Amino acid sequence: MELTYENIQAFVKEYFNTYSTVGQFPETADAMHKYFAPDLRFIPYIAGIGGPEGGFRSADQFVQTAKSHPKWYERLIPDDITIDERRAVFVALFRMEVVDAKKDEIAIRKSALAHYQLVLDENKDIKIKKILFFWETLPEGQKEFYDLFGPDAPAD
Repeated sequence: MELTYENIQAFVKEYFNTYSTVGQFPETADAMHKYFAPDLRFIPYIAGIGGPEGGFRSADQFVQTAKSHPKWYERLIPDDITIDERRAVFVALFRMEVVDAKKDEIAIRKSALAHYQLVLDENKDIKIKKILFFWETLPEGQKEFYDLFGPDAPAD
């Protein structure tokens, strides 16, 4: 496969769909390895918890974390995708719907922006090598992930 606009576009569509539907559940999350280089670097620019020193340093670490939060999962809904095949990157502006798994209800809505660096692996398959991730800061008083689902969150 080549890093053409069309190939990257198809990869992006499949990636977001897979993450949102099976990529965060213990029994199916390993499907996400298809999309990541083994040495994936995920850098979250999130106030209070992120920055260049934080995040994940491997695909396995990312996948293990994605399937370790059974109380909730995220649906990622792309609103705008910019693809630069010459630089092997895409940038996605997307909505996040954080779903309370027990109630099957949306608990949080917010927007995010991510910059994805791509590579071709030894089989010429597209993989994500690096993710720079930014999310919307919610207004004061509105609950965040950790308020609803963190260790200090109210019991169910």
